[in-house]
Amino acid sequence: MEFFSSLFFYFIFSLFAVIGLPATSRFIGNRVLALSAAKIAGLAIFGYPIWLGATFHILDFQNHFLLRGLFLILILAGAYILWKYPTQEFRSFVPQNSKNQKREKKRKVARPWISSFLWIEVISIALFFLYLYLRSVHPAANNTEHFMDMALLSSSGKSHFFPFIDPWFSGHTVNYYYYGSYLLSIIANISSISYAMAYNFSLGLIYSLSAILAGAIAYAITKLKKIAFLAAFLTTTAGTLFYAACAIGGIFAEPNTICSYASSTRLFTPSYIINEIPSYSFTVGNLHAHLIALPFFLLGLFVLYAISQCDKPKYKDFLFLALLLATSGMINLWDFVTLSALVSILILIKIIKSRKFLLQWAGFGTISIIAAFLAMMPLLVYFKSPVLGIGFAPLYAARHNLINTQYPTPFSALVGMWGIFAVSIAVAFTAIYREIKNNIFFIIISVVALGIIVGMEFFFIKDIYSIANPPYFRANTTFKFGYHAWVLLSLASAVSLGALGNRKGTKIAVSTVALSALLAGIIYPIEAIRQYYLPANTPHTLDASSWMKNKNAGDLETIDYINKNIRERSVIAEAVGDSYTDFSRITTFTGMITPMGWKTHEWTWRFQGKEIKNAPLGTTIETGWGAVSIVANDIARLYTTPSPEEAKQIIDQYKIEYIYVGGLEQSQYPALEESKFHQLSNVVFESDGSKLFKVMLNLVK
Repeated sequence: MEFFSSLFFYFIFSLFAVIGLPATSRFIGNRVLALSAAKIAGLAIFGYPIWLGATFHILDFQNHFLLRGLFLILILAGAYILWKYPTQEFRSFVPQNSKNQKREKKRKVARPWISSFLWIEVISIALFFLYLYLRSVHPAANNTEHFMDMALLSSSGKSHFFPFIDPWFSGHTVNYYYYGSYLLSIIANISSISYAMAYNFSLGLIYSLSAILAGAIAYAITKLKKIAFLAAFLTTTAGTLFYAACAIGGIFAEPNTICSYASSTRLFTPSYIINEIPSYSFTVGNLHAHLIALPFFLLGLFVLYAISQCDKPKYKDFLFLALLLATSGMINLWDFVTLSALVSILILIKIIKSRKFLLQWAGFGTISIIAAFLAMMPLLVYFKSPVLGIGFAPLYAARHNLINTQYPTPFSALVGMWGIFAVSIAVAFTAIYREIKNNIFFIIISVVALGIIVGMEFFFIKDIYSIANPPYFRANTTFKFGYHAWVLLSLASAVSLGALGNRKGTKIAVSTVALSALLAGIIYPIEAIRQYYLPANTPHTLDASSWMKNKNAGDLETIDYINKNIRERSVIAEAVGDSYTDFSRITTFTGMITPMGWKTHEWTWRFQGKEIKNAPLGTTIETGWGAVSIVANDIARLYTTPSPEEAKQIIDQYKIEYIYVGGLEQSQYPALEESKFHQLSNVVFESDGSKLFKVMLNLVK
């Protein structure tokens, strides 16, 4: 049953290709590559106006009949555009003459590229199901930050309008990146797939899409299938040279040691910097914003490559680029920063080289960034960033007397993270300088990647880490921007090796570097699968909530009851706890709202650091934790007070409609007084010692 659900989820997503193909077919000359990029393009095209309508309360996102109707209309519109106004590459879709001979000739012409597309689709489906097979061994959305991602997905999918009420802080709108979760919830809502299933299906889609897009970009540049495979592998699956050395060193150690898969992202113990890369993201399966943004980021790179090949700028390309910039930025704002830098450098190079279209290049490039920023404004006006600005790393380290905190970045980390990429690019650039220097796309992604790596040594993002925990002041900076550097260098190194491979007498050098990259990169996925997935001795499933069956069946059965019987997002009181725990599990898996969820996360999302920005060291200033603590204490009083009157006051204050009492509530609040709930509410569901109370209507203001 889960297999057919996943197949249907994939099928619904594939239909977005018809919406996206009119756009991708106009900037990607190769039909196969245009089709490969069309699905994610279609989701971006469909998702933005729907979100905009729901943001301005013009469209109700919970009107699934309307949602599916608009989906069908856009599919028909896309098919009509392809039929009526096909590009040169897609004319074989449309019979130009009724004579059988000409039709047969077109069929023969179409067969090779159709065969190629089918092969790519087979690879895409195979990657999708291969990843899902691994996830079926360890599908649980618990531990690390799975709860956060699950809460954003279910809340996005069940909201009428945007921005929605924070699932973990009733009365407040969500103040975190939710747009990517919203896009994925579109597929779930159209296909009527539960969010607990859609969570893992989405991870499979992102993995498959990212590999296909990375390979498509490399193939578009080099026309080499081997290089396409290498780019896809490096981008999505490969580990670092640092991890390879760690794993091999453990084999020869006395006694033998195992290099934890987590060492791929946290290189040292303790690790004051975080060097997350896609292979680690796909291993743990956190549906974070930076991972959801990955295929959109790659599609943006694909558009930039297409633009880089044009002598004359086309406004349609820049219009679509603006949509992708906005989409990537709303999913993960740091993607907008990096993509805008890439656009700016591309335009600068084009202006320097152009003689006829200087103003057009400057104008279109500037307008695309401005248009993207304006498109993001309906989201940004509600988003209060906890970022306090940009800091100068050497000055900060000296001021806080930071020693042995991986600043500057140790040489072993630099070589371990970027060494293979640096060697492959350097070898190619040295051997074929003339060919490489004329590849504008290679130049811009290499320059921006190098700029990121060097820039992280001098500058950092001022945030909660730099205020509350100085040794970790660069953690978010190396996390967010290092992720982009990895993707850019994966493509750049693959492209450079491809260019080198086309030259006589360089096969040995290319083969040596490529083989080294593969061997070093493949150690991590092997170890990650062995450590993270293979030890599990559980039935295969793709239900992200299945972990509760053995831990607390009452919780899971209550969640199922709520998902089936309570349509509207309602405020449900449940035990309050801190991050990386099972607290807020009812809200997380139902898309409902609780007065307070993970306390530290809510504090982080709403961190108020402006007052402390220039305060003397050691000054105590309220940064938002007080508001979080007040709500947490009120919910504790709700459960422990014997007074129905006091409980009613709290219920009224937070507009609580349901109260849940399960094992976690009983352990968190040993003095829990349940009797008052029977006076104020009715039990609507009970299972395995757990009770869901519905507050009497006359009590809720």
